[in-house]
Amino acid sequence: MNEIAFAYFIEVVRLGSIRKAADAMHVSPSSISRMIARLEHDLGTELLVRHSKGIKLTDAGALLNQFARKRDREWDRLRSQFDAFKRLEVGHIAIATVEGALSGFLPSFLKSFSQRYHNLTYEIQVCSTDEVMQAVGDDRADIGIAFQPYPRSNVRCVAELRQPVYAIMAPDHPFARRSQVTLEELLDEPLGMPDRSFGVRHLVENALKPQRLELKLRMATNSIEMTRQFALYGMGIALLPAFAIEHEISMGSLVHVPVASRELELARIQICLHAEIEPSAATQRLVAAICNRIGGMEGGAVFR
Repeated sequence: MNEIAFAYFIEVVRLGSIRKAADAMHVSPSSISRMIARLEHDLGTELLVRHSKGIKLTDAGALLNQFARKRDREWDRLRSQFDAFKRLEVGHIAIATVEGALSGFLPSFLKSFSQRYHNLTYEIQVCSTDEVMQAVGDDRADIGIAFQPYPRSNVRCVAELRQPVYAIMAPDHPFARRSQVTLEELLDEPLGMPDRSFGVRHLVENALKPQRLELKLRMATNSIEMTRQFALYGMGIALLPAFAIEHEISMGSLVHVPVASRELELARIQICLHAEIEPSAATQRLVAAICNRIGGMEGGAVFR
């Protein structure tokens, strides 16, 4: 349908006169007549009957006018929905996150955020760092929370928080009272770690390369929870960031000892977005709140 001709038709019907419509739209009456004639030609039927007092709708014209009124109402409803999105009265946010972030940071943050915006809904996908970055890059997740990810051209980091990797062990382990352990000392101990799809595994292996050391793992797993259990049951030492065991540390069931490695000390968790896709209003508000929280934490940094 010719939208200009359609707009002319609506105004003519509203004012009841081609001349009045021409004056209101600042065009000539002949222009409106030509456009309505084109609309009638396109639809294959007469829409208006002109008479001395103005115009009269044909049955087809009345049908088109009814359609116009419905479309206006639908448009008003759509604008109301857009306004609701802007006010965050409705909205949905998909988050892809590493498993460790579920132990403390993400649940506590979403609790406070959802109390403010209680009509928003969330989809939380728990996966490895590599999978988090893939989900954001493929636009399957609005926000990614990844630990020490490899950079991707289609994913940008908007904030990061330093999260050193520690040697995690049961309280009765001989190293539990140490102020620090070295990588060389750890290689003589039974070790449990996430597999190579996790950022922490890449980080530890890179930290070992300059010294030409190799991991001797007793257990590799695709689960942060299983890595925690490895240390909890005294099977050996796990290598994890502290945020993955916040609850166990607070309860005293696990001990975290710093590792003498600058690379492990500077490890970080990153908040990621797609590099080219504009996030929704709800996503923007959530990311802004996360960045505000991280910016006020020790070791936090926000990128504009």
